[in-house]
Amino acid sequence: MLSIITPVFNKYPFTKSFINDIFRLTTDYELIIIDNNSTDETKKELSKIIHPNFRYIRNEENTFHSRACNQGYKLANGGYVCFINNDIRVKYDHTNWTDILVQHCDDNIVGPTMGLLDNNFNFIKEANQQLAGKNTYLSGWCVASSKENWNKLDVNNNGQIFDEQFPMYYNDTNMGFMCHKLNIPMKVIELPIVHFGKISATQLNIPKLYNEGRKVFIKKWSR
Repeated sequence: MLSIITPVFNKYPFTKSFINDIFRLTTDYELIIIDNNSTDETKKELSKIIHPNFRYIRNEENTFHSRACNQGYKLANGGYVCFINNDIRVKYDHTNWTDILVQHCDDNIVGPTMGLLDNNFNFIKEANQQLAGKNTYLSGWCVASSKENWNKLDVNNNGQIFDEQFPMYYNDTNMGFMCHKLNIPMKVIELPIVHFGKISATQLNIPKLYNEGRKVFIKKWSR
């Protein structure tokens, strides 16, 4: 089974479309939505959903992306786990697109977008293709693997697949650097989905969160 874990913060129309796309899957899956204290209609509408593959968890504060993902991971029953944002749409003729994910997950951590930093940890680019170099990472809007691989990243055995030192920004970059350190392969795969990007983040203080994450990242990896 594939466990799909999605943190949300407001933007219910995106969440509604996302859930409808996921519910079209006919393969074995579960969808775990972690609501980071949304103040729009998210709580009202998601609390109504009765579906055998759906679980809705409501937080009373915004725990941000990393902690919400870890929270969902601890609840996941699947042998494979996908962390994915709610601001995506699946192309109509690809009902079981998650099959593409799972077939690559035994030996890799996979996702559709890879990023690259220079040696001074400055951002160079993100692209929907495999990039070369020791400073690459998979963009955290969609990453998947087997639980066996994810558990290798939990080096402190505290359930932190995403390092909670990085609430949002640089959490995926840190994960990529951990993969290099632990010799866990990362692989870019093409998926029939559209990612809009930064839908939830625009409600927050992006420069502050970005700069805080960057400072922690540089301190950790410049040693």
